[in-house]
Amino acid sequence: MRVLAAVATCALLVACTAADHPSPEGQAFEADDLRFVAPTGWQVRPPSGVQSQLNRTVVFLANQPLESECRAQGDGLACDSPLADGLRAGGTLVWWVARACAAQFCNLPPGSLMQVGNRLGVHGPVDYGCDGAGYTERSAYYVTVTPQRVDVLLVCARDPTDTTREALLGFLDGIQWRVP
Repeated sequence: MRVLAAVATCALLVACTAADHPSPEGQAFEADDLRFVAPTGWQVRPPSGVQSQLNRTVVFLANQPLESECRAQGDGLACDSPLADGLRAGGTLVWWVARACAAQFCNLPPGSLMQVGNRLGVHGPVDYGCDGAGYTERSAYYVTVTPQRVDVLLVCARDPTDTTREALLGFLDGIQWRVP
């Protein structure tokens, strides 16, 4: 009887564990400080504008076509979203920003800690970003990369499917930061 109870308990534990997210098999991205593989069929695009070391865009990812987010305007550049006409139905855009920080500005927002690749982070709603993209949902993953750097993965979505959500979670699982 105890053996049967142990087997039943194990079966329940296996059934209650989170399902594995799909492993991405798309385009690989490597930089000095990180690497990842995008979800299958997603586009990866480095930023086209000049970047500050304090608050720099690392990369854009989307499940729809991306274009240059910067264009000549007068003597300088004007940079916006890399989506030409905003998000299509089912579309998702990830705008990844690396932020240098100090002291209390390096604290993650309130929330439950979760694993994002090989780092700890927090996921939550945001009230900024995604402007003009036609989003129905927006959120951000804040990830402590070093004591002086927090990466923000802003996710803008328009009626994403469950498959798209799972692809995004699989991508997040596989991110590998290479900094100590």
